[in-house]
Amino acid sequence: MQDLVADFMAWLVSTFGILRYPPYAALFIMMVSVSVSTTSNLAMRKFSDMRQLQRHQTEIKQFREMEKEAQRTQNEKLLRKVKRRKAYIDKIQRDQLGARFKPSLIFMIPFMVIFSVLRGFYSEAGTDLIVAVLPFNAHYLLPFLDGMLGTPVPGGFGLTYWSFYFLVGLGLSSILQRIMGTQVMTA
Repeated sequence: MQDLVADFMAWLVSTFGILRYPPYAALFIMMVSVSVSTTSNLAMRKFSDMRQLQRHQTEIKQFREMEKEAQRTQNEKLLRKVKRRKAYIDKIQRDQLGARFKPSLIFMIPFMVIFSVLRGFYSEAGTDLIVAVLPFNAHYLLPFLDGMLGTPVPGGFGLTYWSFYFLVGLGLSSILQRIMGTQVMTA
C-alpha cells in the first residue's frame, strides 16, 4: 500500500510540479480553498434549514441579553423567567450544533484525503516547501513566526502550505458564507 501511495505522489509531483512553487502554488491553493469552502457551504445550504438556524440564533441572542439584564438588576421575576427558558435555549443550541455538524460529517473523509495529498505534495524530504511569499519581513515584527508558519526568504517571508491555506481560508470562507447565505448572524 505504501508503494502505491509513494507512486501516486511521485506521479503527482512529476505531472503537476509547476504547482509546487510560487506563484502557481499560491493560486492553486486559493482555488482549492475556494472549492472546499464552496462545497461546505453548498452542503450547509442543502442539509440545514438556514431560516430556522437564523431564528434560533436570534432567540439565543435575546435570551443572553435578558440573562445579562436579570443578573445586573437581580429582578426576581426576570431571574425566574431566565431559569425557565434556559432548558429551551440549551436544546436549540444543541439542535443548532447538530445541524451545522451534519454536513461536516459527510465531507470529513474526502477533505482529509485532499489535505493529506496536498500536504505530501507541498513537502520535500520531510521539509515544507514555500508556496507564497509575503512582500514584507514578518519575522522581524513577530519572530515566533519563523519556523512555525514559514521562513524568511529573499524579498519577504515565505509561507508554507498549511499557513497559507489557513490565511486564505480565513479570509475567503467568511466572504463565501455571506455570498451563499450560510453565515448565521443576528442583527
